[in-house]
Amino acid sequence: MDKNRIMAFTDGIEAIAATIMVLELSVPEHLTLSALLSEWPTFFAYIVSFALIYLAWRSHHNAFQKADKITTPVYLVNGIWLFWSSLVPFATGLIGSNPASALAAGIYVAIIFLWTLTFQFLDLAILKANPAAEADEVMTTAGRSIVFGGFLLAFLAIAVKPLLAVAVLILSNLVMAGYIMSREKKRY
Repeated sequence: MDKNRIMAFTDGIEAIAATIMVLELSVPEHLTLSALLSEWPTFFAYIVSFALIYLAWRSHHNAFQKADKITTPVYLVNGIWLFWSSLVPFATGLIGSNPASALAAGIYVAIIFLWTLTFQFLDLAILKANPAAEADEVMTTAGRSIVFGGFLLAFLAIAVKPLLAVAVLILSNLVMAGYIMSREKKRY
């Protein structure tokens, strides 16, 4: 499989997923501050999901940049990763429309978790096919602690306040972004 084709296909799916989510944002019938504020859960879910898609796209790009060889397992795991990614707009609409629902929050966090977990397997498949390549930042002990600790906290937050789980995910991703930037500073 040609690396550039799989990257272009993935870029297209990610762009569509990020764009489709904006359709969940509705323009109020009467433009008032109150009407706009009533849409905040949907807008909040959109912002978080867009940020997650953008960060995942960055990680995917980095993972494929280090790959000289794309094997069938890499191709297949990438397809599973894209499947979970394509469900992000659905999960975003679900939690945005039902911010007090533990079920909606559980589905949202579970989809993001499975999407993230699949990326771990994708990175491992790339490393197996390209032994000289360097593992993704998340593959370090600190990286995994941040990411999967964030998911644990997000699942626990559902019991307190379902929409809080979404906030926990963005906070853990902000911490991860800081971790990535600190590693890059040390590298250069």
